Amino acid sequence: MYKKRLYQFLLLTGIIFLPGCGENGDRSAGNRESTMVGVSQVEVNDISFPIHCVGKLSARSEVKLSFKTGGILSDIYVEEGEAVTKGAKMAQLNLSEIQATANQANLALEKTERDLERIRNLYRDSVATREQYDNAQTACNLAANQARIARFNLQYSTITAPSSGQVLKRIAEEDEIIAAGYPVFLFAASENDWVLKVNLTDKEIVQVNLLDSALISFDAYPGTLFPAWISEVGSFSDPYTGTYEVELTLQKPVEKLVSGFIGRADIVPSKHYRILTIPVDALLEANEMSGFVYVVENKKAVRKRIEIGGIRGEKILVLQGLDSGATVISEGAAFVGPDSDIRIK
Repeated sequence: MYKKRLYQFLLLTGIIFLPGCGENGDRSAGNRESTMVGVSQVEVNDISFPIHCVGKLSARSEVKLSFKTGGILSDIYVEEGEAVTKGAKMAQLNLSEIQATANQANLALEKTERDLERIRNLYRDSVATREQYDNAQTACNLAANQARIARFNLQYSTITAPSSGQVLKRIAEEDEIIAAGYPVFLFAASENDWVLKVNLTDKEIVQVNLLDSALISFDAYPGTLFPAWISEVGSFSDPYTGTYEVELTLQKPVEKLVSGFIGRADIVPSKHYRILTIPVDALLEANEMSGFVYVVENKKAVRKRIEIGGIRGEKILVLQGLDSGATVISEGAAFVGPDSDIRIK
């Protein structure tokens, strides 16, 4: 019985210490043997940094429609949000007073024309003087201008759509007394382009130029990207925000868009920077905008700290810490240590 228990104890002891002995042996062997790794060269690439911004969508041509003269707003024919075609009647004033004024001007013109004809005949017969004839001619011209103004005011006592578009906002209501020039509708022409107006900081505005491309997304169309280009770049900053306004023109979208959509834009500046890049797999122990990599020097792995400028696809943008043409371990970096002997695949 004693021998049996001793045998079990020795067997258990062997089981316990055997892995430990094997681990020590492997570590010793690992120190002596080199590790197989894959490497990549530090490359120099021309990189442009996209600018992320948010803006509000609007039609390029948004106008306030109003009456030429004041009066009582008698009829409104369109609703807010309604699409209209060019020339469609949208609103009209009560024409009683305006029509009467136009009729009065026409009657005055007819009278001065009769007076002019009579004075012309008398002047031809040497009964009227030249001064009388000139005065009659002046009175007739003045009446003609008054009649023309009255007809013009009558014409613009009705609001018609200047082009095909949409009523963005109805500002006035029927039976209101409207002053001359007071806006009745905010109108957006659908025949023109859609634009997204965004604001950029001083560091961002110096990177963009006219015709730089952009991609825009809207919550109304998830997963859809709308190509656009920079059509205007602000030359002075907003006094309240200190930002610069940039206008992005959408490239003829086929989807239905509505003024006021909030869009998220990624502008791709034409300005590029020469940046060092390494594969993502080469990065170790990244912490915010810094990390570590292993560089191959004299067949050994040398640990180096780098400053990270961002990630572009499968590449890490390196701002500091590496030289162009250096060799970094991109495969098996997790299995080597500082000054480890390595073998390159």
